[in-house]
Amino acid sequence: MTASLKHPLLLTAALLACEVRAADPSYAFDIPAQDLAGALQKLAAQSGKQIFYAHDSVAGRRAPALQGSMSLPEAAAKLLAGTGLSSSVAGDGSLAIKPLSGDATMMAPVNVVGKAAYDSSDPYNTDYRLPNATTATKTDTPIMDTPVSIQVVPKAVLADKQSITLPDAVNGHVSGVLGRTGGGYLYDNFIIRGLAGSGFGDAYRNGLFNRQDVYDIANIEQVEIVKGPAAVLYGRIEPGGLVNYVTKKPLDTAYYSVQQQFGSYDQYRTLIDATGPLDADKTVLYRLNGSYLDSQSFREFVGNERYFVAPKLSWRPNEKFETNLELEYKRDRFNADFGIPAIDHRPAPIPITRTLKDGAQRQLMESKLVGFDWTYHFNDDWKITQRYLFKDWSLSGPTLFNFGGLREEDGHLFLDRTASKGVQDIMTHSGNIDLNGKFEILGSRHNLLIGVDGFHATTESNSARAAVAGIDIFAPVYGQVDFNALPADNAFFYRKESWIGAYVQDQITLFDRLHILLGGRYDNVSTGGRFSPVSLAAAQAGRVKQEDNAFSPRAGVVYRAQDWLSLYGSYTESFSANNGLSGTGQRFDPQQGQQYEVGIKTESADRKFSSTLAFFHLTKSNLLTDDPNQTDPNFQILAGKIRSKGIELDLAGQVTDQLHLLGTYAYTQANYIEDFDGLQGKRLENVPRHQGSLWGTWQFNDAFKAGLGVVTVGKRPGDSDNSYYMPGYVRLDAMAAYTQRFGQQRLTAQLNVNNLLGKRYYANSDGSSLGAIPGYPVNVMGSLKYEF
Repeated sequence: MTASLKHPLLLTAALLACEVRAADPSYAFDIPAQDLAGALQKLAAQSGKQIFYAHDSVAGRRAPALQGSMSLPEAAAKLLAGTGLSSSVAGDGSLAIKPLSGDATMMAPVNVVGKAAYDSSDPYNTDYRLPNATTATKTDTPIMDTPVSIQVVPKAVLADKQSITLPDAVNGHVSGVLGRTGGGYLYDNFIIRGLAGSGFGDAYRNGLFNRQDVYDIANIEQVEIVKGPAAVLYGRIEPGGLVNYVTKKPLDTAYYSVQQQFGSYDQYRTLIDATGPLDADKTVLYRLNGSYLDSQSFREFVGNERYFVAPKLSWRPNEKFETNLELEYKRDRFNADFGIPAIDHRPAPIPITRTLKDGAQRQLMESKLVGFDWTYHFNDDWKITQRYLFKDWSLSGPTLFNFGGLREEDGHLFLDRTASKGVQDIMTHSGNIDLNGKFEILGSRHNLLIGVDGFHATTESNSARAAVAGIDIFAPVYGQVDFNALPADNAFFYRKESWIGAYVQDQITLFDRLHILLGGRYDNVSTGGRFSPVSLAAAQAGRVKQEDNAFSPRAGVVYRAQDWLSLYGSYTESFSANNGLSGTGQRFDPQQGQQYEVGIKTESADRKFSSTLAFFHLTKSNLLTDDPNQTDPNFQILAGKIRSKGIELDLAGQVTDQLHLLGTYAYTQANYIEDFDGLQGKRLENVPRHQGSLWGTWQFNDAFKAGLGVVTVGKRPGDSDNSYYMPGYVRLDAMAAYTQRFGQQRLTAQLNVNNLLGKRYYANSDGSSLGAIPGYPVNVMGSLKYEF
């Protein structure tokens, strides 16, 4: 978009600026040192004002870090110091950048970079693409200058798709990523670049490991996905990558919203969001997010009732110090989906509505979380940050497992099951402390990070288990299991694990266009768990401690060939101790990963649209798989080494003022290349060779918006033996939304239709031949949202 500013217009703007200078409002700015174009973009985002400038006039110029509360002219003057540019404020509050020595007529054709930019935390932000991310480097770094593939799913995408779960938030939005809940999993987990997570949940919360949960996204601001090993900064993670969700922050401007969602299969969800200052000086801010969910399913007996509340307080007594305290409480009454067994190399031909449980018995899952962090800025370039996260997670109640497998009897096919009831409790502590500073030496700019982090978890469980009557999968009879008749507790389990790691990372910039990332980390990890039929104390006493140490390096380089084009390459290693259980008491060597990656990144001049094309080659050794000689899948064996290689393409952002677009494609070749159990050459479960998606929304006017998208997934093996395959599918989704404004208030009615054509498909499996999870048939989600 362009505009023309002639000499009389500039003169008028200058006069208007002089008249209102005394009343200039102040804004809280936090802008790191970077290219001037990027700094001006952040200035626009954090002030909400338009900025006009000729693109060539800022190219190649740098801006210093800017932090504190000040007016827009004061902030602009500090950013432009020493650049040969100056600024003037027009009567509408917009900012025009011009050369100090130039005549006003020299600025006749001027670029307007986008429309008025939103702060990423603004509740009304409609951006599909955010230019910066923190997860890959733990520093606020432009994605174009980061030598790894990182994708961000912002709140606008979550709102347009009406995502309810964390897997919903990433599925179809990021290439090469599958999020799943179900198949007996009691927590969300993710497959990235063909590699499944630990089985205990893989999500990070604001940069700290938040293990084992079904996460609620009512207080999630955005989701960041790092592809490939990130062990340098996060320690024990899967080399495929990690999912980090960023929670909503308190705002210094009051905002309130209430939303009611209602959908097919008796789904009802209520959300609240309230934030604002608690004092006149805006030093104490609060935010309260909450949700209530009552959800059934197209699958018999499957459902959940959830209460979730998440208050948060921020204290900012001055420009140098900030601290945040947040709490979460979540309570679920649910019946998990264990899927459909496979017959003749594909899921059994039974109705996808049928479950092979015993009825509507539900389990209780509760989690209580406390998060705390503080940051102190020594000056504009150096700061220290500490974070801490405590979580108490528990699970209790009756359930059935498909451990027994299929057997044929008298012409009927039965699924043998194991009944269980009991209590499991997991307590985790995680935290880190980071020192981050920027400096220049010998013509090079450095962004140095030095940190230490730690994680500690204990798991205690006691349960009663017994084999129970099988169920005919073609003619099921329910209500056969008496959970009260189970024997007394006969399965006790105790596990303790902890790690501590120290890391250092330097982001080096040479000649403004060459960015080098170097990092290393040293980890000390201890794990160990034990089952006992006697008591929890016996399990604890019999625990055998396993200790591992490792050094993990990372190196990457980005060459900013043009302002819109970056070429990058990286090499990374990862380390993860194996805390699986062996039926023979075997000690498992730690898992290790290596990845080579090269790629191309582009972004539009207004930084509203970007793309990433990545080529990767990843190996992981000493992974675990189910022990075929044990009936209980809790026991595992080493499966050798796997290799995943492929191509990924991600497109995201605003193409025109009306069109927002998301596009993904992934080709992934993931196979066992060494093994001890006949798996060599087999494909990894749940990983299609080809998958892709395209989603776009069109803003017809200020009130009406509509969207349409397609997700396509190729056929995938359901288990590591490749004994069956889930067929490929194409799914069509759509949405429409209408917003009516009443002054500063807004009422939005929205309708989403997923699987518009009613395609029958399988979303994923639990990794065995007994748990293929059907995807939803055509389903509708409507909502009313009131914001004020």
